[in-house]
Amino acid sequence: MAEWRALPHIPSAELAAHALDGGRAAWDADAVRHLGLCLTCRERLTAYERAAAAGRRHRPGETLHPPPARVWAAVRAHLDADRRRTRPPPLPPPPSPVPPPARSLRGACRRAWRALLGAPEAVRLRLTRPPPGRRRRPGP
Repeated sequence: MAEWRALPHIPSAELAAHALDGGRAAWDADAVRHLGLCLTCRERLTAYERAAAAGRRHRPGETLHPPPARVWAAVRAHLDADRRRTRPPPLPPPPSPVPPPARSLRGACRRAWRALLGAPEAVRLRLTRPPPGRRRRPGP
């Protein structure tokens, strides 16, 4: 069974360039095939051709009227939508700090035994050490 692949749309710049050339520029085979299958690209090409034809009908000395504000608002909205579509996706948040690895049970037991066995030595040192600021008397 033949696999169907989605064809990429023809870029708007290429459609506009062909509309401005008035059919003098030749289409490549892939573009002709795509235009035959893609209603969206055909509609865009038709819109560009109408705009190009309207521009060609203008004669020097004729007064062109500025478009209403709603037209400019629609143009801005389309440009903003294009910018939003072409932005790269936001980066994921940085990973949270990794907690320190859990200490092993063996290490915890070892530390407990050291503390337990070292306790009498600590008590002896505390009892035999003179208080701060006093000197030890020489022994007999």
